[in-house]
Amino acid sequence: MSIVERALEKTRAEPRNSPSRRAGEDGAQRSAGRTKQAAAIDASLRIQPLSLNLDEDLCREHRLLLRGAAEEDGAAVAAYRMLRTRLLHRARAHQWTTIAVTSAGPNDGKTLTALNLSISMAREKSREIVLLDMDMRNPSVCRTLGVHPPHELRHYFETGEHVKDMFVSVCSENLMICGSTTPTEQASELLASSRFDDLIRVVKQGTVEPIILIDLPPVLLTDDALVVAPKVDAILVVASEGLTSQTDFTKALDLLSEFQIAGVVLNRTIETVPSYHYGYDSEYPKRGSGKGA
Repeated sequence: MSIVERALEKTRAEPRNSPSRRAGEDGAQRSAGRTKQAAAIDASLRIQPLSLNLDEDLCREHRLLLRGAAEEDGAAVAAYRMLRTRLLHRARAHQWTTIAVTSAGPNDGKTLTALNLSISMAREKSREIVLLDMDMRNPSVCRTLGVHPPHELRHYFETGEHVKDMFVSVCSENLMICGSTTPTEQASELLASSRFDDLIRVVKQGTVEPIILIDLPPVLLTDDALVVAPKVDAILVVASEGLTSQTDFTKALDLLSEFQIAGVVLNRTIETVPSYHYGYDSEYPKRGSGKGA
């Protein structure tokens, strides 16, 4: 049995009634609490994203689950709800705010996973969701959505300018996205700078109980993911059935072994329902700093 299969088997065997601090709270209470906290944020710090229209044809082409109700997408929507709920449970339990999304190699669906997960999390409306496209050698979040940000994330890392003017609002009022449309070959140097920490601080100060998802390049292609890994709370690893080899997946986990692994997402599974799986294995190595489980 492969390491991916072991992770999935362990996940399926876990109890489905995991406790949550927010159990029993209805959507109206959470929304009211979020509105009250938003009002308490200093107006000079509050991020006011630019609302943009999506290219819905392009989004459908890229298999984004915008509506969440299409019959043919039902299994995928349900799977992302499960992924969302379990990941939010872990984030609340361990006080995670920043969660990176990466994979072993290209074409494993990490950006699609990050986007659909962001959209699903935003529907819950209990927290503000921020998606940062830090795969700056191949930025694809904005391209997938068919939007053009007023200021690029790459430009901020290069100059330090327009830090609060980069964010756009799409799909939901509590989903913000920040990315680029042009690549750079200096990504690892830019990500290693203090501007990464400054950006995360700006997001935390300017949003309400944020979950910050960070789309990173594949672990085996560049050192960018390893540059960012020490700066985030946990890492979600995406694999693709029939594409990600066990050797590459094991090698990626070895490279990430000193950091907190939030879980594993298996894309393109041959099983019919659900279309996507989410699993985490308690045997994954944990970060030595004490964050996480």
